Amino acid sequence: MLKDSFRIIIRVLCSFFRSETMKLKARLVAGGLFLTLVTCGVLVLNGNLRVAVEFTADPASGQGAGRAAQAAEASRYGGKAAFGPGNKKLLNEEYGVNSNVSLSAMSSGQHPNLKSPEKGLQKKSNVVEKPPSPTVDHKQLNNNVQKNRTSPPRYAGSKLKILLRHPLYRIPERVSTSDYLLKPARWLHATPDERKYIKLGENSEEEKSEDILNEKKPWRLLQFGITRSSLYGRNDPNVERVLDALRTQEVTYVEMKPGGTQLKLFMELADTSIGMFKPWRWPRDRETPPDHFYFTDYERHNAEIAAYHLDRVLDFRRCPPVSGRWFNVTSEIRHKSEDDKLLRTFFVSPVGNVCFFGDCSYYCNTEHMICATRDHHMLEGSLAAYLPRWQEAPRKTWKHPWKRSYSRVKKAEWEVVDGEAFCREVRNTPPYDTGRKFGDLLDLAVYDFLMGNMDRHHYETFKAFGNNSAPLHLDQGRAFGRTTHDELSILVPISSCCSIRKSTWARLQLLAREEYRLSDVMRESMQSDPIAPILTEPHLLALDRRLRIILNTVDECITKKGAENVLLEDQEHIENILIPKPAQ
Repeated sequence: MLKDSFRIIIRVLCSFFRSETMKLKARLVAGGLFLTLVTCGVLVLNGNLRVAVEFTADPASGQGAGRAAQAAEASRYGGKAAFGPGNKKLLNEEYGVNSNVSLSAMSSGQHPNLKSPEKGLQKKSNVVEKPPSPTVDHKQLNNNVQKNRTSPPRYAGSKLKILLRHPLYRIPERVSTSDYLLKPARWLHATPDERKYIKLGENSEEEKSEDILNEKKPWRLLQFGITRSSLYGRNDPNVERVLDALRTQEVTYVEMKPGGTQLKLFMELADTSIGMFKPWRWPRDRETPPDHFYFTDYERHNAEIAAYHLDRVLDFRRCPPVSGRWFNVTSEIRHKSEDDKLLRTFFVSPVGNVCFFGDCSYYCNTEHMICATRDHHMLEGSLAAYLPRWQEAPRKTWKHPWKRSYSRVKKAEWEVVDGEAFCREVRNTPPYDTGRKFGDLLDLAVYDFLMGNMDRHHYETFKAFGNNSAPLHLDQGRAFGRTTHDELSILVPISSCCSIRKSTWARLQLLAREEYRLSDVMRESMQSDPIAPILTEPHLLALDRRLRIILNTVDECITKKGAENVLLEDQEHIENILIPKPAQ
């Protein structure tokens, strides 16, 4: 039919062209007719092909025009298809839209802001639709993904902001004038009559009340907020200001911190604040070898940063603010120090990196040198806001009752005796027989277990508060060492005593729920740090797993002894706050 007629016309025209007797005019007319027929044939065939492509470009099948459009886009960007997470920038430039727009719409050649033209075609077509896919249990699938994910999950909004707006994180803090650590802070919060009995100038640098009222330095204002229960308030704006100073202020002076098994440096900044520096030692993904003892492990600078954020998320607020930062080993450490013991340890490695090792008990030699990791001079490290000077706010050191032996062959007493009997002995011994100190030990066990920190031999409190002072959460450099191992011995104070603070237990339950998941909140909290990411994804997942272990341990105790004998009352009143139990 149409094709046969077309072939006959072509044969006739070709015979005319081969005839030598045909005149030039006839040849031109025939040539024009030939071109006209060829053009009409191509248009007809192209129209049929276009309609066929449109009908087969079913979104369910992913065929047809989608592949053609993807091939065209690939040629535009140098042979690489501009679809997928790695090319979101190209997508933004091309379409001028948010990179979260569905990639399936773009891969089918459709502008993300236009309605699909294929819907009308699907209604008119007679193409047989594919049978529906088998039903998928999305709830089970999501649970499996949550348990086994190795990359950050996608969720809308800020879980951290939602968490901090929860009633548990908005309980009014009852702080009296005597609860503040520094005398200038007590004077600031005192009534006119009370100020008459507060003598300034004895344990502080401020001798005049005018100096206190005009104080503008964030680090000093942060110290004014220290109380017997926390180092800063929930909504203290000076926390972020101090973190910003730690990240940006010029280093003016450096000296080594005496004592300790590993190198630490005091750093004075341009605003006269003091920070505690710990250097980069290991990559983020390097874990503690299983055969290593807890007391032979390197201290990690990123563990100090993560420990601060965890302390804040748990609402303890007993760890000073810590931030990561890049330092120039030459201009910000060597040239700013006058410490001869430190300066004589600097050298240049065979590959041209500036290195040093300082002076300390164990890991300060050429075998454990600290070298620049970028551009021969730049070194990553953590910088922690320092506490008030010892002369102004002396501290007391306490031996932890569940301290480890720090020996390769010996075990501590609590590791070899009956756990419940040892717990009873601790609870009957001052200062743990009254006041808040026993509850603080349980909080510390929760904190250390989540981090995997076995290096808690002592803790410090402020002398000004006597026995009624929360412990300071300091020196967590050996935390976050392993992702696949949960050290249950850290949890012995809770498992053997079958006790936990009611407020701590309530917040742990909250952080086990999907909308407040601990790993997600921690990831979000740490992402603003200059050297983020701070923790690898396996470490974040380990937080969720260990949180579940704590809750299961407490649930077993409640089943055995009853909630009234397990949950310790504390100063926070949470009776009227409903905490739904986390999904199993």
